[in-house]
Amino acid sequence: MAGMRLLRRGLPGLLAALALAAMPAAASADSLSLGLDGCAARPTAQVFSRWLDYSNYTLVPGGTFEGSLSDWKLTGGAKVVSGNESFNVHGSGETHALSLPSGSSATTPAVCAAVLDPTLRYFAANDGGLLSLLNVQILYYLPTGGVLTLPLGVNAGGKSWAPSLPTIVTANLLGLITGGQVKVAFRFVPVGLGAKWRIDDVYLDPRASH
Repeated sequence: MAGMRLLRRGLPGLLAALALAAMPAAASADSLSLGLDGCAARPTAQVFSRWLDYSNYTLVPGGTFEGSLSDWKLTGGAKVVSGNESFNVHGSGETHALSLPSGSSATTPAVCAAVLDPTLRYFAANDGGLLSLLNVQILYYLPTGGVLTLPLGVNAGGKSWAPSLPTIVTANLLGLITGGQVKVAFRFVPVGLGAKWRIDDVYLDPRASH
């Protein structure tokens, strides 16, 4: 059993090493980076550094809820409301968040992530009862054209705004079969008695900089 645990822990590194070994010996540093990542360059920042998380995160499209949400899918009464997360990590002057009442859901646009443990973080406030939880799912877009939905984590946060814990994207290893990247989206669903939540500033560390 101990041997199996060690094997599972070493699997991401082993797969990455195999991917590197399969590349031409003359490949440049830039092409090696593309081979392991495959995603277009995006601006990143250490937005969670005050919580001792120095990873480089990129904003999920529309993740501040300050502009158009045309690429988001909102159901069951999910809507933009006044009241930005209290830490203003994306900058001062923002004034909105997303409200998620009981029976609602919000799904992000599809984004590109690399194979090496990308991480999701966001801000949340629980406006519901003590038994209210925020369920987070990942939608993995299969190379064959289907969509695989998997549980990603549950937030049991308090009434005040707080950053979520770093959530590792569990489907990432499948990206090795699609050029070192995965296409994913994230769905937020309030669950439990009297469930009601707000979320804001949804970020992804797409390249496992942690």
